[in-house]
Amino acid sequence: MANLKKDITAFSSKGYVLASVVLLLITLANFVLINIVFINSKSITDNNMKAVRQMNTINSELANVNRNALMIAGNIGDPYAAVSNIENSFRIIEANEAAYEKIKNRSDIEIKRYNQSKLLLEAYHQKLFAIRDTFRSIPPEGRREIYLQELHPLQITATEMFLAASELNDKNADDLVHRNSIIHGISIDLMIFLLAVGEIAIFLLGKRAKKSHQELLRRQHEIEVAGEKLQLSKDRMTDLARMNLLTNMKNRYALEDELSSRLETDQFNIGVFDIDNFRNINDLYGYAFGDEYLAAIGEALNNEFSDVARIYNITGNEFCFVFNDDVPDSQAQKIAEKIRTVISNPYTILNISVQSSVSGSIYHYLPNDCLNVSALLIKMDTAVHNVKRNGGNSVITVNNL
Repeated sequence: MANLKKDITAFSSKGYVLASVVLLLITLANFVLINIVFINSKSITDNNMKAVRQMNTINSELANVNRNALMIAGNIGDPYAAVSNIENSFRIIEANEAAYEKIKNRSDIEIKRYNQSKLLLEAYHQKLFAIRDTFRSIPPEGRREIYLQELHPLQITATEMFLAASELNDKNADDLVHRNSIIHGISIDLMIFLLAVGEIAIFLLGKRAKKSHQELLRRQHEIEVAGEKLQLSKDRMTDLARMNLLTNMKNRYALEDELSSRLETDQFNIGVFDIDNFRNINDLYGYAFGDEYLAAIGEALNNEFSDVARIYNITGNEFCFVFNDDVPDSQAQKIAEKIRTVISNPYTILNISVQSSVSGSIYHYLPNDCLNVSALLIKMDTAVHNVKRNGGNSVITVNNL
């Protein structure tokens, strides 16, 4: 029963531990997934901000180049300063192009549009520096015509391409953010679903554990009841094994069990009484009559002497008395004579009065007088047989032999 209870408790504990571990793993997995989504979203946002800054810088510097080119074409201001500004703007543009090209997660169409813009810008750059020296020898009207026909279209086209690339970058960033948002939503939904499943699992485990506990209690009660019945049966069998059912007295086995532990340490008075010629009663009236006769004697002995001694029916017609410790030797002698008298009294059985004499022996036992109960009884039975050989119907003290 203890093993069953232990197994059910262990099963319930393992179930709860498993559910707790699963929920912990689910929570950790979703935490990692949400963290990844957050990092990706942050990375996309950061890259998009960088790309926007770089594209804005490129477009701003491209506008600055166009402004300085117009100043050269219109012969406004210092042409050398304008050329220096153009060269500085292209250096800034190249630096931002290099930084932009390092940005990851750009779409193919965005890269394609950017590369086209870059080629147009390089063509514009090369064209601008190819004709810058000729501007000085050309009249203002000619400069304007060259600018409008050769430079301005390249500048406009390059600007539009860069703006388109920037728009594509924004769109790609929005798409990535939207995709991460979907993943985030799915992960949240999955976490809620799995947590709900985990809670349901824990609830079912708890319900099952409760049912198992109730079943355990039921089986435990059944086993306890069966155990009590078994113990009662064992006790009854023990009592039957230690009792003479005919006289309702303890038998020789009970005497040995109760007296063995006292032989080495205690002193006490013990008496053995045997009915003389009991066989003649059985032969004359039958064994059933003899049993009734012994039962009547046993009842009388129990009524008279159970308060001064423990009484045993050690054989069919032989009784043993172990006197209480508070009974002195002189009183034990007197009680032994009374016992002989009670047994010798006439008893009416089935309307037939019978009477028989009794032979007995009484012994004041001292520690270690005998090795065991059998030796003690043999010693006392020997004394009883001696009494019988001398006519019976008397009680002898063993110590006086």
